[in-house]
Amino acid sequence: MRSYWDEDLAILSAENVSFSIETAGLGSRFAALALDTFYQTLIYILLLLAAAGIENYVLPFESMPKWLSSSVMALYLLITFALFFGYYFVFEWLWDGQTPGKRFFGMRVMMSNGLPLTVTASLARNAVRIVDFLPMAYGFGALVSVSNALNQRMGDLVAGTIVVRENKDAKQRKPLSINEAVEAFLSAATTVPGQKVTSKAWHEDETLQSESATVVDSEALALSRQLSREDYELARDYLSRRDSLPLLARERLGRALAVRLAAKLGQNTPTDFDAFIGNVLAILSRVYA
Repeated sequence: MRSYWDEDLAILSAENVSFSIETAGLGSRFAALALDTFYQTLIYILLLLAAAGIENYVLPFESMPKWLSSSVMALYLLITFALFFGYYFVFEWLWDGQTPGKRFFGMRVMMSNGLPLTVTASLARNAVRIVDFLPMAYGFGALVSVSNALNQRMGDLVAGTIVVRENKDAKQRKPLSINEAVEAFLSAATTVPGQKVTSKAWHEDETLQSESATVVDSEALALSRQLSREDYELARDYLSRRDSLPLLARERLGRALAVRLAAKLGQNTPTDFDAFIGNVLAILSRVYA
């Protein structure tokens, strides 16, 4: 059930496709925060018990040299800070914008433009967490959150992030395999609303002027007989968008595309995927561009 403060955010993608996401309300965020705080406190208690065991049975604190006791105290403060502030950053980084609390309640941190959370943004929003915590129990963060339409606390405003509620159907959807992802990307690249682009190769196009063939070199012409316009458009779109993709997604898609092109050309899969795709694109662009 939606919280009273939940809002919908409409985003227009680069392809002029509009989609909406539901931002998490203040109540939902506090519920996730409470669960994360419980986990943090539990870890903290376990660390205290371990420290007490060492102090009682191994090396009493009073018997330590001054330099060692000072070092232990500094280490204690560092661990405490890392636990209560680094906890959020580490989980958001490793779990793609989620902490255990957010995952339990079906929420995720993402960029306000709808893209996945970046490491820099996660670091920024959690660095400001201590300001949101003031004067106590995230009072300032709650005040800022209820004063803006997207329920953003100060850390979100600084980092340009939002907390959204995940679509239940999307969570239950099975992730695509590499081949399925490539085919989906290919379909998106070669389909115009209301019109399906044909897969006819350049050398089969009846509308091609005969004199145009004289300016196409033999290498490009030979490659165009093995790779279609769809292959060209897929390579072009991948190389134009790769820098905006998460590293893992970029590597998976680059490998899948390189495997696809190499198989069509009867070659072994290259080791440098991007260089191979770029070389193919450069040659095909002399035909299809």
